[in-house]
Amino acid sequence: MSDTPKRKIMDLIARRNHSEQELRTKLHGRFADEDGGLEAIEEAISHAKKNNWLEEPSTLAHRLADTLHSRNKGIEYINNYLSEKGLPAVESDEALELEKALAVVKNKFDEDFKFSREDKARVGRLLTSRGFDSETVRKVIYEKL
Repeated sequence: MSDTPKRKIMDLIARRNHSEQELRTKLHGRFADEDGGLEAIEEAISHAKKNNWLEEPSTLAHRLADTLHSRNKGIEYINNYLSEKGLPAVESDEALELEKALAVVKNKFDEDFKFSREDKARVGRLLTSRGFDSETVRKVIYEKL
């Protein structure tokens, strides 16, 4: 049996939840060049919506955010990731962000490490690359180290 957009959506959703934008992008790459491909893609997405195969964007965004929080990613990284997937941004929890940033620093440096000015600059670059906002980075460097 040939591969159709509906079958492909079922395969993709069976592996993990996808946003509508992700599905559209993946299907477009596979079926857009075929005759009637764009119409078939739209029909497949509306079929998935009608059958409640697609999770609510806010619910999916919170689930992905929780996964990224557990990987100690900063809120800027998380919201950028969600935006790439076509999902709404999540709110920042200042205490959680500070806790994650400190966990990243403690994982990288010894507990009794004496931070020089250059080391604090390295910490700032590390946290920024992990997607932490400037306020969290500042608090870690100037208040916690």
